[in-house]
Amino acid sequence: MIPAGVSKSLRAAFMKHIISLLTILLFVTVTSQSQFVYNENQRRGLDELYASQLFKGGNAYYVSPADDPTSQGSLTIFQYLQGRIPGLQINNSRMYAPFVQFRMSTPAFFLDEMRVDASVLATLNINDIGLVKVFRPPFMPAIGGGPGGAVAVYTLTGEDEEE
Repeated sequence: MIPAGVSKSLRAAFMKHIISLLTILLFVTVTSQSQFVYNENQRRGLDELYASQLFKGGNAYYVSPADDPTSQGSLTIFQYLQGRIPGLQINNSRMYAPFVQFRMSTPAFFLDEMRVDASVLATLNINDIGLVKVFRPPFMPAIGGGPGGAVAVYTLTGEDEEE
């Protein structure tokens, strides 16, 4: 509340500041949540489009950089994921050899469901990635039961590129 003895011009300036702060807060909230896929129907659709039976569903975070305009500020998928997935720790001190841990263990890395090294994922163009699924540990399709979970990156399909 603004005290009664304050001039109209000061009240107007105060209201402008409040409105601009609320606008910024709304923008930050919308953009920070835009990359996660929360809707169960969207998850099923993405699984149908990208994932095979072993990688469908599961206890995973779904992130779609292709639908997120903030992904354009990242050079690698690991820069994009840094700070977005709870429990996923990424050290990008060496650009193409990132150090990644998920809940104190190294995750398995997959590119279109083929096992790869983290450096292979780091060389991908962020504009070519349609979906990233970060599976919480354990991830049984990985060799050894995947005690560190898994990071599965899917490149865009021909259907996505036409849109």
